[in-house]
Amino acid sequence: MMVPSDYLPVDFFLEFARDAMACRFEILLHRGYPENGPEAACRALETISFLEQLWSVFIPSSELSIVNARAHEVPVKVSSSTIQLLEQAIEIWQRTKGAFDVTSGKLTKAWGFHGRQGLMPSETDLANALLQVGTKHIALDCAGSSVSLANRVEINPGGIGKGMAIDSAGEILENAGVEHYALHGGKSSIRCRGLQKLHCPDEGWAIAVRHPEQSERILGTLRLHNQSLGTSGPANQFFYLKGKRYGHIIDPRTGWPTDGMLSITVLHPQAGWADALATGLYVLGVEDAIAYCQSNPDTAMLAILPGKKHGQIELVTCNLLQDQWKAH
Repeated sequence: MMVPSDYLPVDFFLEFARDAMACRFEILLHRGYPENGPEAACRALETISFLEQLWSVFIPSSELSIVNARAHEVPVKVSSSTIQLLEQAIEIWQRTKGAFDVTSGKLTKAWGFHGRQGLMPSETDLANALLQVGTKHIALDCAGSSVSLANRVEINPGGIGKGMAIDSAGEILENAGVEHYALHGGKSSIRCRGLQKLHCPDEGWAIAVRHPEQSERILGTLRLHNQSLGTSGPANQFFYLKGKRYGHIIDPRTGWPTDGMLSITVLHPQAGWADALATGLYVLGVEDAIAYCQSNPDTAMLAILPGKKHGQIELVTCNLLQDQWKAH
C-alpha cells in the first residue's frame, strides 16, 4: 500500500512522523487547516507512543507483558485503554469465528516467525502450541478493570494494536478540530478523514494499491471517504520447504499457515477493525470473507488472488462503492 504523499508533491501537506510499534507513523495535514493542527498532530503521535508502552509485549514493563506473566495466577489490573483493546479483540474473534485471535502468538513462535526465520514444527510442538491458543481463555472484569488468563495463553496485540492506536490518535486530531487528515502506521494501516484536495469534495483520499509480490507495480487506486484501511498478506514473511511456500499468517483454529490469497485489503470506519479484519478475513478465505462483508455493510474488501496462469492475478471486491476503486 502507499500513502497519499506518494501521489502528490510533499509541499501540499504538513507531515509529522514518529517511530513506534516497529513501524513509522505519519500524519498528513493541510497547511493552516486548522492553525492548531501541528500541535494536535504532535499530541496524537505522543498518544501512539504512550499506547506502545501499555501494549507492547517486547517491553517487559508494559501492561500486556505483566498480564502474560501474572494473569494466569491472579487477576491483573489494567488501564481502560487495555480493556478497550481486549474487548474489541474478543468481539472480532467472535465475529470471525475464531479466525482472528490475539492469543495465537505460541503458533507464531512454533513456526519460527517470531524470530523472522521460519521452520516446520514437529507434530508435538504444534499440538502443544494449539493447546495454549484461544481468546476464549481471556476473562475480562470490566467493572474492576482486570484481566485473567487460563491455559497458559499469551496475548499479542500485533494484529490490532497498531490500528487501535491510529484510532486513538485520530480522535485526538478530530477533537482538536482537524477535519482533514491522513494517518498511517507502516503504510499498511491507514485512517483518513475529510478531503485530500480541499477543492475536490467528492474524491476522498487516494491510496495506491501495489502488487503484493511486485512492489514496483501499481494495480490501482482506492479512495477512502472517512474510512480506514488494513492490509494483510504473507508477501514479506514466508519460507519454502520441499517446494511448498509457508506464509506467516497462521489459522489459529488449525495451527497451520493460511494460503489462497496473495493479500486482502479491508475498509472499515475504524482502523482497529480494519487491521484485525484484514487478518481474520485472510484466514477465513475469499468466499467466507465475501460472506462477512455482505453481512456487514460497513466493511468492504479488495482481495488479490493468484490467477489461473502463472504470474497472473485475480481481483475480487465486495461492498466497494463505484468511485472507490480504479484499476490501472
